[in-house]
Amino acid sequence: MRYDLIIAVFVMLAIAGALVLPPLWRGSRRSACAVALLLPIAAVLLYAQVGTPLALDPMHRNAPATLDQAVDALALRMRMQPDSLEGWVLLGRSRKAQQRYAEALDAYTHAMQLAPNDPGLLVEMAETITLDDPKHLIKGDALTLLQQAQRIDPRNQRALWFLGIAAYQQQRYADAVATWEPLLMLAPESTRPALRKQIDQARSLAGMPPLPAVDSSNTTGATSAGVTATGPALLSVRVEIAPILRAKLAATDVLFVFARMPNGPPMPLAVKRVPAKDFPISIALTDADGPMPTMRLSQQASVDVQARVSHSGDALPQSGDFEAAPLTATVGAKGTLTLTIDHTHP
Repeated sequence: MRYDLIIAVFVMLAIAGALVLPPLWRGSRRSACAVALLLPIAAVLLYAQVGTPLALDPMHRNAPATLDQAVDALALRMRMQPDSLEGWVLLGRSRKAQQRYAEALDAYTHAMQLAPNDPGLLVEMAETITLDDPKHLIKGDALTLLQQAQRIDPRNQRALWFLGIAAYQQQRYADAVATWEPLLMLAPESTRPALRKQIDQARSLAGMPPLPAVDSSNTTGATSAGVTATGPALLSVRVEIAPILRAKLAATDVLFVFARMPNGPPMPLAVKRVPAKDFPISIALTDADGPMPTMRLSQQASVDVQARVSHSGDALPQSGDFEAAPLTATVGAKGTLTLTIDHTHP
């Protein structure tokens, strides 16, 4: 048994665990480069050792002497395995880490032939084109690729981040704010404080006030149920749950109630997060529950309202979460809208 290989693998996994959360919103290119360099190169070394049946042959068990040799070996292997999407993506990331951007783009082009509508690949190509630009400006083909990725996947965090940077570089600070604010609902909780600082900087340059303070106990950026919301109640919602699902509730489950624009973007105009217990639950939604200050509930005539029990505590839907079918409600209307959680998210 190759104990030296096992030790090397565990070291690489430790590095990956420390850096896996993308520091896109920390404003530090050094950290981003560290992630871009360490993860793909570590993957190349591991792939070169165990990612091919040839590794079972003792004649092929010697690992490359250098990182560059490992990447070159992968490039040679891809000539013999041109249908491997994972191989081309790995080669593209590795060449990008080596700052050999033309070769990285060639690898990504091969990958795109196998997965032409993959938003992640579109973003990878756009980032590589930008890195190859002497001024690192997001423009031309890079901007087009990012826009295409965002159309395919409106929730793609990296596409939204880079599109915001593009607007910021062009001094369209209000557009940068409008692009970045939806990320507050999508980004991991640990990155939101840094993201808010970046948004506030853009808001300041656009002549806008800073984002309002949020309850630190609220992971969505909206007012929690334990805090009195400012402004009048615009929607009154009663949430019930089917008995068969109520029996499956866990103590850590969380209830989210969302209001969104009909046929609009997926980011909510208002959201409340409360413990999923003591059903039926009555909730009032106000402008204070909006995660995006530039898009308010009171600006809409009607909205789609939905309720979801999250087992992970994440606002984004996960397989197995309990849901209610969305209903359309008139903003500001008297009366209470009743939602019944009666099915499971696929």
